[in-house]
Amino acid sequence: MKTLLPTLFVSLLIGQTLVDPSPALLAQQISSQPSQALRPITEQYAVADDGTILTWEAFLAPGGGVHPNVLIIHGGGFNGNEDGPGQLVCAQDLSDAGMNAFIISYRLAPPGMLPGQTSDGRYPDQTNDVHLAVRAARQDPRGNGKVGAVGGSAGGSHTVYVAATGTPGDDQIDAGVSLSGAYNFGDKASWQWQSGLFFASVSNYVNSTNAGVLTAASPIAFVRAPLPPLLLYASADESMPPQQIADLIAQLNTVRVKNYQQTVYSGHGHAFAYWSKISPDVIEFLLDVLNR
Repeated sequence: MKTLLPTLFVSLLIGQTLVDPSPALLAQQISSQPSQALRPITEQYAVADDGTILTWEAFLAPGGGVHPNVLIIHGGGFNGNEDGPGQLVCAQDLSDAGMNAFIISYRLAPPGMLPGQTSDGRYPDQTNDVHLAVRAARQDPRGNGKVGAVGGSAGGSHTVYVAATGTPGDDQIDAGVSLSGAYNFGDKASWQWQSGLFFASVSNYVNSTNAGVLTAASPIAFVRAPLPPLLLYASADESMPPQQIADLIAQLNTVRVKNYQQTVYSGHGHAFAYWSKISPDVIEFLLDVLNR
């Protein structure tokens, strides 16, 4: 994988020889070794504007000290928690690599609902919550002050949103990885994909069927230079319409954003389902950016 930013070297003593492996080598070593499963810690990270208690599951890097903090943002059609094993493996892998990983909760659109939620969880409630998580992670004393995010599906949408919005050094992430994200809700070419499931999800989330309103609530509406570095992944035949990543790339190119990479796989894998394929590159990327 091409390194986007200067490499941070870590010294390791192997036998009698001192070597300085790159983050790429470190990522490969971590991904090839079985890890001991961590027991996550459930913590409150914020209170939403409707009084909802927002929590995350913290997978802390071993050995103490400070480390980069990375949010893991679930999918689920904006109205549920797509809480699959891929997120847990992702959190464990990031922790093994020397990052603190936090699987966050955020308010859900109908019919979903967090305990104590009184708002409808529609736009912009969810992205407001993710911004709160970014700020909490940046201020967390276990972190080094840098915050990344890895999101899948709706969580990928939120990842790009909080890369394109917020205040640098506060509630805007420093690096983002989006897996099968939704980026342009108003794209009519996407509305009929897989019997209209995409349109049903985004129109429920935004509470509108108007293309202009849907586009205005989309991450693509906020994409402009400069942006933090992004890795973007998708599959060619999955539940997320293929036009979504194409629309985002077109917008990135229009506003002359250069610090992104995209990969589209063949097949049907969606979001964290292909984590094992991408984990070495993602770990290398996040170590490079967040340890600057």
